[in-house]
Amino acid sequence: MPKTQRRPDPPPLDTNDRPVILVGIALWVVAFVVLVVFFRHDLRHHHATYWLWSCGIGVAMGVYGLHFVKKKRR
Repeated sequence: MPKTQRRPDPPPLDTNDRPVILVGIALWVVAFVVLVVFFRHDLRHHHATYWLWSCGIGVAMGVYGLHFVKKKRR
């Protein structure tokens, strides 16, 4: 079986990742608000307040992602 020539790789797609990151940040904020409003007592009672920190870290990573995407676009 003869070897065929490999075709060149296609150029990378130019996508706008900003809306995806903004939706992710919004979901983390919604999760934080729901936990604080409805489950704060349960989280304290079961020593699981780290869920609130998880939401905060999710927002922080999203903000960093926005910064990274902005820097990549330049």
